[in-house]
Amino acid sequence: MQLDEKWVVRIHDDNVNSHAGVALVLAELLELPAEDSWAAAERVHTTGSVALDPLPAGPAEDFAAALQVRGLHATLEPAP
Repeated sequence: MQLDEKWVVRIHDDNVNSHAGVALVLAELLELPAEDSWAAAERVHTTGSVALDPLPAGPAEDFAAALQVRGLHATLEPAP
């Protein structure tokens, strides 16, 4: 992974986390208002996954790890 490259964190729907649980994690980590985190959780649930805005490699890895520590299924992919 090149440090100057941009990477996308993708949050995946799973059979473990509730809709409310995903919304809570997103509100906590992204400091989103409740209605925005609920809407993001809804997008994850209805589309199967959501790609967040591209980040530099280090912050993208850190954010994906923070999501995973909280039990969400998150992966990294190169930004288009």
